[in-house]
Amino acid sequence: MKKIGFVTLFASMLFFAPQMVGSTVPASVNACTPCPPPPAVVASFLGLAPEQVEQMGALLSQVLPVLQTLGQQSAEVQQQLDVLLGQTNPDPAQIGKLVVHLHVLQLQAAQVVEGFHNAFASLLTQDQMQKLEGVTLASQLQPVVGAFVALYLVPPPPSNACQKQ
Repeated sequence: MKKIGFVTLFASMLFFAPQMVGSTVPASVNACTPCPPPPAVVASFLGLAPEQVEQMGALLSQVLPVLQTLGQQSAEVQQQLDVLLGQTNPDPAQIGKLVVHLHVLQLQAAQVVEGFHNAFASLLTQDQMQKLEGVTLASQLQPVVGAFVALYLVPPPPSNACQKQ
């Protein structure tokens, strides 16, 4: 279960992460300043040293193109599958082939993300790793927070203009 949480967290980070920048996030971001990119937020939150930021950037520059390629291939296969399923008499063998191909691409993406996570985690100190585990736990709890807020069992999370984009 822990691996799935890490894979989910980093998959979302990787798919939406723009090019790595060398700066970290300022302590407070007001509404007038543009939102920092995800790698800068991660670097700031974890308190990464400049060399760790560079190493994270190098890892991202290796992983992002692979994930983009796998994403494009998945979209193409999904499109072929949609066209085939829209036909009056679709070929079941061809449908099966495409479904298996799509599954293989998804497994490859999960392996790439897991490899990235392991490489990234190896860069971290024990304190940074604990912070990462806290974020992983928070991402697993996030889907249920709304129910607790709705029942006034917990206060709503603070508003962050950058998260609404």
